[in-house]
Amino acid sequence: MMKNWMLILTALLSIFILAACGKSLEEQIDTGIESAKATFEGEIQEPNTTVGKINVFLPSGYTIEESEDESNYLLKKDGKEFILFVNENEGKDSKLLYDLFKENTGKEIIKEETIENEEEFGFTAVLKNDENSYELIVNSGGVKVSTLSDGHNIDSKLEEMMQIARSVNL
Repeated sequence: MMKNWMLILTALLSIFILAACGKSLEEQIDTGIESAKATFEGEIQEPNTTVGKINVFLPSGYTIEESEDESNYLLKKDGKEFILFVNENEGKDSKLLYDLFKENTGKEIIKEETIENEEEFGFTAVLKNDENSYELIVNSGGVKVSTLSDGHNIDSKLEEMMQIARSVNL
């Protein structure tokens, strides 16, 4: 009987220790922004989906819905929604969406980073939405992907969102 209690106690302690070893929110954000930057600076994914006027790469598990508004598309993955905004009048080096972001943000910016090379401009940002959620934004030229997150998997979401943004082809 004593062995059973020791086994249960050991199992519970192990679960608590493993839970405490997960990435903190700050670590997720830092890792996510660095991953988005690496994705921006890396090879562009070949589009694997066509919807409306655009060709786009969708990572595994994502779906996209066509819209009457040809600049806004709804992406879904695991019950989460993402907004894909495409401004076909802006080039890959456009800073318009970044300028609008900086002018209009009424939310607390937790972290943001711009990324630029000779031909392209982009940015990644994480904003405090409310007590328990965060707004994630990635941008490449005239393309922006945004979503709300509860703070879980921010790192992988930002990386996948940048893959999508960079891949958009008109």
